[in-house]
Amino acid sequence: MATYDKGDRVRVTATFKTAGTATATTSTGTQRKPDGDDTSLTVVSGSGTGIYFVDVDLDQIGTHTVKIASDDVVIASETIELEVAKSVFDHS
Repeated sequence: MATYDKGDRVRVTATFKTAGTATATTSTGTQRKPDGDDTSLTVVSGSGTGIYFVDVDLDQIGTHTVKIASDDVVIASETIELEVAKSVFDHS
């Protein structure tokens, strides 16, 4: 798992396919922060049909879990964890 710095912005992508073909669908995004709070994320259509992304602000040290879920044509989700490490510049 890659490690990020507090304050980084990361783009997370998901591709939804049906029968091997990328498919337009309705998607939602959620970020669970290290303190346990959930935040809704704006999902944007990417460079092609079936490709979606969210931009995630990593504003807390710890593990951030990001989920992009499709709930229309394709019923599926993509979930990843992003680790934010404390650096010598963090004083909290």
